[in-house]
Amino acid sequence: MALPGREPVIAHVVSISVECADCGRNRWWKPDQLRRFGVTGNTPLAELSGRIVCSACRAEGLPGSTISIQAAFVDERQRVRSEARMLSDREVG
Repeated sequence: MALPGREPVIAHVVSISVECADCGRNRWWKPDQLRRFGVTGNTPLAELSGRIVCSACRAEGLPGSTISIQAAFVDERQRVRSEARMLSDREVG
């Protein structure tokens, strides 16, 4: 999903499924809803599991950090246009 040699980042996804293994709670979030966890468009997907916690578990005094994440990526044509735009911006700047 990313450029060759680069890992996928939040900017490449439409939404993120976050499921807590402790309580079973599952939510779909849009990338902009993850700002409260310090997530930006350039945050690698691999870093999400260390940043996101289950608020329901935390409210009950549990760690809430045993989560799994699944990303729904931008469709292929949109992804290609986005990467081309990003490369074009780099060449100009």
